Amino acid sequence: MKFKLVFFAVLVSISLFSQRAADGEAFFNKKQYTKAKVVYEALLKQKPNDALYNYRFARICYELKDYDTSIKHFEMSGNRYPLRDLYLGELYFNTYQFDKSIMAYQTYKTTLKSDDSKIIEYENKIKLAEIGARLLNKVEDIAIVDSVLVNKTEFLSFYKIGSELGTITQEPLKINVRKQSDKIKYSTQRQDRIFFSDSIKGQMDLFTSFKLLDDWSKPVSISKAINTPANENYPFLSLDGITLYFASDGENSIGGYDIFVTRYNSSTNSYLPPENIGMPFNSPSNDYMMVIDELHKLGWFATDRNQPAGKVVIYTFVPNEYKTIIRSEDIELVRQTAQLKKYRKLKKIIPNHPSPVENQLEESEKQVQFIINDTVVYSNISQFKSAEAAELWKDFYTVNADLQNKKMQLENLRELYINSQDQNNESIGKSILELEKKCLEIKSTLKTKTIQLRNKENKYLQEHK
Repeated sequence: MKFKLVFFAVLVSISLFSQRAADGEAFFNKKQYTKAKVVYEALLKQKPNDALYNYRFARICYELKDYDTSIKHFEMSGNRYPLRDLYLGELYFNTYQFDKSIMAYQTYKTTLKSDDSKIIEYENKIKLAEIGARLLNKVEDIAIVDSVLVNKTEFLSFYKIGSELGTITQEPLKINVRKQSDKIKYSTQRQDRIFFSDSIKGQMDLFTSFKLLDDWSKPVSISKAINTPANENYPFLSLDGITLYFASDGENSIGGYDIFVTRYNSSTNSYLPPENIGMPFNSPSNDYMMVIDELHKLGWFATDRNQPAGKVVIYTFVPNEYKTIIRSEDIELVRQTAQLKKYRKLKKIIPNHPSPVENQLEESEKQVQFIINDTVVYSNISQFKSAEAAELWKDFYTVNADLQNKKMQLENLRELYINSQDQNNESIGKSILELEKKCLEIKSTLKTKTIQLRNKENKYLQEHK
């Protein structure tokens, strides 16, 4: 009798377990993932090593965006289900485990036929993971001052930049029925040159134009080194007149728009090959509109990582004078920092109290290279003994930056004049002459300021021997 009761209980248990498994499969196939999750959690308690249950539970967690749990159970499901590696490739990529992502995609690729049209797609995914792996080795340690979640349609209004940096405007640009982009225009502080984005055959590129005497020069593509078959947008020219930041979703991007930097080479009248500025600024999502205020040592950039559609986060940070790479054996710390889940946080400025931000801004502004007299050369602004001389140096720095900007404009106008064959040439020629005159005036001003600066410091040194 006892044996019969035990046997009956086992039959009931098996029946209930089978029914529960059937329910789970039904919920799974109907994409009712929340209900399916409850069932498969119970099934895994009884059979924790079951390949099918682990695989389906991993799929369920993937659909519910519980990525860490999804990875754990995909790994426990073994090699029975080839799609496992496809999902793991994506999950490892999104969690910045790029080396594992490469291996997972490569493993999945071996399950496909040699003529499968999807092979190219997965090879591109492998390339993205390889870029991610390289960038993860050079994560920059930055200090975040503030962050704010805003609507993308008005994100530029949250960039608190001074007029000395120029102006940036944003307007919607309809590419086609389904696609819209931002048309960004950056104007220099003197309003004599603009950089802007526009659509050519559905693709965003960067263009530039110079202020002539009575009009603007015909817009031209900024550079073949910058504009690619992909999309380029969100331009900003640094105060030095040489360094250009922009965003591109081209082949050197880790995904979506990435921020790039390039510099104008006056000896070749062209821009240097752009460089991806790396992490934590860039991510597999869209990252763009880098603005650097060299005078106040603050920077801004926008990202839509981990945000709902139509929302972006604006980060305000302190730019490093020299790129500081995070060196740590703790790879998880590096990944967290690369994703901006961890970072150094600086306090906001409190009126009448020097803040860490202010101290750091002053520190990076102190780097100079200036001859005081035959025996004294300063390499740091802190070496100035005269407070007036130190202030004169800051003025000298601003004027010199303006001169470098004018020189670049002049070289571009000369190239435009040589290559242009339209009736605009006369106007361009006049603008060149006008700009040459301005450059000479600025050089004269710099010479005067140099003398004033040296005299002020030398006088102080003589009086305080």
